[in-house]
Amino acid sequence: MSQYFIIGLLALIVTITASPFQLTEKYIDEFKHGLEELKILSKEYEYHQADFNPEAYNENHALTDAEEFDFIVIGSGASGAVIANRLSEVPEWKVLLLEAGAPETKITQVPATYPYLQTTPYNWWYTTVSQNKSCLGTEENKCSIASGKALGGSTATDDMIYTRGNHKDYDIWADLGLDGWCWKDVLPYFKKIEDAHIHDLDRKHHSLGGPVHLENFQHSSNLAPHILEGAHELGIKTVDYNASPKLTWYQRIQEKNLVVRPLSQVIKIIVSPHTNECYGVQYIHDGHLYVVKAAKEVVLAAGAINTPQLLLLSGIGPKEDLEHLDIHPVADLKVGHNLKDHIAFIGLNFVFNETSSEEHKEYDAVVDYLKNGKGQLTSIGVDALGFLKTEVSKDKGDYPDVEFYISTDIYNKGHEHLKHLRIKKEIYDAVWAPLEGKKGFTIAVVLLHPKSTGVTALHDKDPLHHPLINPNYLHDEDDHDIETILAGVHKALKLAHTESLQKLGIHLNHNKVPGCEHAETDDDYWKCAIRHLSVSFGHVSGTAKMGPETDKGAVVDHKLRVYGVHKLRVADASVIPVSISGHLAAPTILVGEKAADLLKEDWK
Repeated sequence: MSQYFIIGLLALIVTITASPFQLTEKYIDEFKHGLEELKILSKEYEYHQADFNPEAYNENHALTDAEEFDFIVIGSGASGAVIANRLSEVPEWKVLLLEAGAPETKITQVPATYPYLQTTPYNWWYTTVSQNKSCLGTEENKCSIASGKALGGSTATDDMIYTRGNHKDYDIWADLGLDGWCWKDVLPYFKKIEDAHIHDLDRKHHSLGGPVHLENFQHSSNLAPHILEGAHELGIKTVDYNASPKLTWYQRIQEKNLVVRPLSQVIKIIVSPHTNECYGVQYIHDGHLYVVKAAKEVVLAAGAINTPQLLLLSGIGPKEDLEHLDIHPVADLKVGHNLKDHIAFIGLNFVFNETSSEEHKEYDAVVDYLKNGKGQLTSIGVDALGFLKTEVSKDKGDYPDVEFYISTDIYNKGHEHLKHLRIKKEIYDAVWAPLEGKKGFTIAVVLLHPKSTGVTALHDKDPLHHPLINPNYLHDEDDHDIETILAGVHKALKLAHTESLQKLGIHLNHNKVPGCEHAETDDDYWKCAIRHLSVSFGHVSGTAKMGPETDKGAVVDHKLRVYGVHKLRVADASVIPVSISGHLAAPTILVGEKAADLLKEDWK
């Protein structure tokens, strides 16, 4: 199906609701105080790195006393957590999981707090280099790219939406010459992942008993039924795109053979210059640098930005770039290239003509959450997702090219609340400040299959400096990307003008984007607005591309092994060679499950 909406997304039931406790006034006040502290932290936080000089460290001396594990997994996100968990099922294997971020708290686990987490130490605070065809409404024309820095990676800080993508994504993946990655091959892994407690469970496509708990929303606004009715008016079907869940991990007893070290940032993968064999890593913890050895393999699952950075720092990447930075080349590979990301236009804001009568008392919301695991605090503000094929698509089949991400956020709560998006104050003052005190919803139009690709590269040799990220948003030669988003805008406007939504009493925010006021036509205005109000959804992939040996752009093979380097695999979103028609949490978990099986096949 080419067009469909998902209504009733899935919500997190936090561990606190599983344990009975006395719901006292003091406990509620402490919980509310924790929420306020998180909001304050999100406003005041400035990123600081440890003052550390790795050049002054004697690696060879440290190796004599280094710990040794069978496997070292770098990164505890959607893929790394799965790999460490699955490998530890083999009792004779010792597994080390290294994570640069900190563990979560009960406060950070509250779904409604996820926007605040983007401006705290739980985010890497990545920004793009200055763009000239996108991000024009952001400070220095640099878009933010959210990436979780926590035990759990981005699954600890994102909106928890779980979408597998379209069947065709995986068939295109396999058609690149990559056996084992077509839809028929990956579906069993998706089912293995799930513990799907969802409405109208289809056992043909879903399963129970897996490590990822999926269930339907505990709370949403009154908007969702109207969106559904409006979609039906336009002939858009409502389907289970995979039940569009939100996800959380089961709490489980840690295996004795699994060691988890948070606040441990890996800065180099150690590869023998004689054998090209990976045999350990360097990492920083508490201001000190450590070396640890891997008897079998190192598995890099640090995410599509950190992974290429670590490979490059370790001499794995384009030879000329490495030599320019005085890094000894180990393997000449296109690391950091083929960067793809989903960008979204956030300028379609629809405002209710009258002030909403729906109010949520803060005290009641906290009580409902703590006592029942329900209510306003379980909501991320998203009412529906739509995956649609626009009129400009050249695909002959039913293959979506845009996503509608429909939320109750109309970006009108003050400029400081858009800090995580780096929106310029003059943009906020002109477009959204006049809406303060109003309620409504936004249809964010997300580009699913960008033709534009980018590059991430090292800024310098310092592993504590952020890499240079140039996604080249909206930079394709034939303007396919912006034309696709424009077609999505027209489709979203049709939805908003359906009888079902118009009876809510809504109107489009007509406040003009500065710099676009004098556009000659509506389409010219929308294109200008798209270039100003385009933001990253943090769905970066492809920077350590999977491909056959004949593919000059490939970094890993179909078994995730790095070309030219022994005992090193990459297993996260960076290996995905195609754009996915959905959010990346589920596909990244899939990569982790596949990686674990491949490792077991080779070593067990």
